[in-house]
Amino acid sequence: MSLSTSSPSHDVLTDWASQRWLPVARSGSHDTVPAGIRFAFYGRMSTEEWQDPATSRRWQYDSANALVAGHGAIVTEFFDIGYTRRRGWHHRPQAAALLKLLADRCRGFDAVVVGESDRVFYGKQLILLAPVFAEHGVGLWLPDMHGPLDIGDAAHQAVLLEIGKHSRREVLRARYRTTAAMQAQAREEGRYLGGRPPYGYRLADAGPHPNRAFAKWGRRRHRFEPDPDTAPWVRWMFARRLEGCSYAGIARALNEAGVPCPSEADPQRNRHRHNHAWALRSVASILGNPRYTGRQVWNRQNKQHPAEDDIKAQLAGRQPPRHWNLPDGWVISKTQAHPALVSEQDFVAAQCIRAVPQPADGTTRTYLLTGLLRCGGCGRKMEGHWAHGRPGYRCRHGRNSANPAAGQRSRNLYRREDDLIGCLMAAARPSGPLSMLVDKLLPPSTGQQLAEALRRHQVSIVCRLDGLTIEPGGHRIPQMFTTRQRGTRLDLDYATSTVVE
Repeated sequence: MSLSTSSPSHDVLTDWASQRWLPVARSGSHDTVPAGIRFAFYGRMSTEEWQDPATSRRWQYDSANALVAGHGAIVTEFFDIGYTRRRGWHHRPQAAALLKLLADRCRGFDAVVVGESDRVFYGKQLILLAPVFAEHGVGLWLPDMHGPLDIGDAAHQAVLLEIGKHSRREVLRARYRTTAAMQAQAREEGRYLGGRPPYGYRLADAGPHPNRAFAKWGRRRHRFEPDPDTAPWVRWMFARRLEGCSYAGIARALNEAGVPCPSEADPQRNRHRHNHAWALRSVASILGNPRYTGRQVWNRQNKQHPAEDDIKAQLAGRQPPRHWNLPDGWVISKTQAHPALVSEQDFVAAQCIRAVPQPADGTTRTYLLTGLLRCGGCGRKMEGHWAHGRPGYRCRHGRNSANPAAGQRSRNLYRREDDLIGCLMAAARPSGPLSMLVDKLLPPSTGQQLAEALRRHQVSIVCRLDGLTIEPGGHRIPQMFTTRQRGTRLDLDYATSTVVE
């Protein structure tokens, strides 16, 4: 009799042989069945570009498997790739899926095991998550405990604190060493430390890597060199700025000349941008970049990491926000690292130019309701606009003088300040809907006092072509009111509904 065999999709024999086997006492029988705790393995790795996911998962899995040997077997696994340990478990896909299964009685596992505590927990995450596992009757096995965690044991609680501190200390040590090394490389060597090259430059080879091991692997250094297509336009922008031209004027001239903007000139490195026209911020960013002087400048931005006692931020694990550093916090190379597109003197002179229009008579114009008005059509905040010798507010629905006016666009929204103040003062009367926002013993007698009261209570004024609506902020307003435009005046109409069409 011939026996035909086929290749199994997985190693059935190895899985069967690796189980924990215990004899079952039966009269006249020597059969055996597998027994033990069913474990779910969890692991994590952050930098997929610098680590091998298969290798990282394997050694963490082997460490966890060795910990539970003799007590049970791993029956399922959860492994996050590309997520930092600072991100809370609810914000990691696989960890969140594991936590969701804790409340399911048919989850298929009795305990959770990790291969390295420092890799999967950070700060106070473990202290806050341990009661969650205990509440659902799921054990948590840690290598630091050489077994299951007992949240009621004082010694185990002390170890939990040490795990969080050690994990945080490891992150801080690596961060400090990395930033200190990058600071030295930028200042002493003028080394290119990564990132997109600025508009007007392109990357060029700068020889073998200074690290001998990296050089043997074929890694090369890079530096900036002028891009023949875009570098002349950077010089032109600085020249125009030194002549006193505004950012909007420079952007408008570039758009009219058909000059490719940064996202259009280098789409591969600007996939997150889809605009094909110059904007104010693009011009301002280029004219404010000191690397066009030929110096390598690092640390223009920094990350504001959460404090150690900020538990909410640690659990959320969001990316820390970036902030622009002042020039005294920049790290500037001692010598030129690449060809300059503008001299240092011209760059400094360009930073001192202010193209903000000033009144011809030299007076200071004041807008009382700045920041309180919002456009009901597009949701943007309305900007102050002086017209016919009096203050007002307008919304151009995102359009500015950097781009030519489109053929079909929404009509600009404009409101005079004296009309707005008159309506709001009427609503602040003792019988008006805004009376509860002001001091009844000292009601506002001027528009400035009223504006201060509205800001104090975070009130928002939504303007439309047919009127305006008051929206409450931190203070509750029982009735909303709407003003309707009648001819050239704005009159109050009271309404009990939140929106009046």
